[in-house]
Parts: sequence; structure tokens; C-alpha cells
Amino acid sequence: MKKKKTATLISKDYLTIGLYTVVGFVVMMVLSMATLPFMAWFYPYATAFVLFFTCPIYLLMAFKVGKKGTLLLFGAINGVFYAIMGTIYILPITLLGGFIGEVILAKTNGYRKLGPQTIAFTIYNLLYGFSNYIILAISADYYFKMMENTGYTDNHLEYLTDPFWIMISTVALIAAICLGCLFGYKLLNKHFVKAGVIKSA
Repeated sequence: MKKKKTATLISKDYLTIGLYTVVGFVVMMVLSMATLPFMAWFYPYATAFVLFFTCPIYLLMAFKVGKKGTLLLFGAINGVFYAIMGTIYILPITLLGGFIGEVILAKTNGYRKLGPQTIAFTIYNLLYGFSNYIILAISADYYFKMMENTGYTDNHLEYLTDPFWIMISTVALIAAICLGCLFGYKLLNKHFVKAGVIKSA
């Protein structure tokens, strides 16, 4: 007897989302630490570099689950991780990014479509990536003190506040997500669909 399919998340989906989110978070942390020695000149591209390699992990999770709420839960778990590490202000931003992404996916029925998933994940990461500027607008003194305490130099702060480098960072981030999702999509079709890990991509 075949199991009845459901459009809502079930316990298996929660476990899948939790596992892939943790894996993605660990990969992101490792790659972020790997770029630290080069941050004096690499900072505007650091987030883009990390996202290129984490996009395939997200896309595999999204296509495997293929249901409403996946991106929102992904954002919630990531936000909780950051809150535990002391940057609690990121949590509402990842929740907002996840919610907006979910609206896009629901309107396009794009849970297993490359285009909508790429757009949704791009918006999520733009909000996440610009969380620095949100806290900067709320409290500049707190933000600069926090940056100094975490080891950021004047060069890093210049990248964060110079309009030219903000534009470069944004373009690099969008390009990295598009390329990362395309790369991940090809991996899904070449390996995971054939292996039966996901149904279709």
C-alpha cells in the first residue's frame, strides 16, 4: 500500500531540513575561516565565495523536500545558530528573508524549479548579507564597537561603508548565487536524480 503524499512538512522533512541546514552552516563557517587570512583584500567577495559552495547544499535540500516552509525553517535554524553565538539581531532578518522567499515560491509553485528557488535564495541572502547595514542604521556606535571586538580592521570597515564596494559586494553575491544554484542543479540531475535521492530536478 502506497503512503499518502502530503503537501505539509512531516517529521522526515524536518529531519532533512535540520541535517542539511547544519551541514550548510558548518561548510559556511569553515570556508569563512579559510578566507580570514585574505580578508584585507578579499572581503567584498568573501560572502559570494562562501555562497557559491553552499548553494548546492541548499538546492539539494529544497528539491528533496519540495514543500512550503523549507526556506523559512532553513532561515530560522540559521538565525538561531547566530543568536546562540551572540549576534541575535540576525535571527529576525533570516526569518524575514525566509518568509519573503516562501511567498515567491508559493506564488510560482517553484519548490522544485531552478528559477524561483534561485530568486528566493538570492533575496534571502541579500537580506542576510545586508544585516550588517541594518544594525549599522539602528546603532552605528554599537555596530562599530562590535566589529572592532571581533577583529575587523579599518580596511574591513571601509569596505562595509563605501558605496562602490557595497555595489561590488552585491553584484558578486548575486552572481555567486546564480552560478552556485546552476552548478547545484547540474549536480542534482547528474548524480542525485539518477541515484534516487530526489525524484526530479
